Amino acid sequence: MGDENVQIEWGSEKLVKAQQTIDENKWDIEAWGVLIREAQGRWINDVRPFFERLVATFPTTGRYWKIYIEQEMKGRNFERVEKYNVIIMEITKIPM
Repeated sequence: MGDENVQIEWGSEKLVKAQQTIDENKWDIEAWGVLIREAQGRWINDVRPFFERLVATFPTTGRYWKIYIEQEMKGRNFERVEKYNVIIMEITKIPM
């Protein structure tokens, strides 16, 4: 989880630039936001490495875990959802 060299075909210059920004500065929330919005509209199997990097970078940000879990639910990956809920409860104690 959290591979720094995740390569996703984003398809537009704006999205590629946001990815490059994150690669240079993983704390750039604005660039993450651009990519999160795009990733939410894609099939989870195509963007799972992105979400894994997101939650590895911000492990205590419940909002990012929630977005990731919602994407897994859309993809009907219920075993993963259950596993992530257990992880979240252990790490952050955030009620879901």
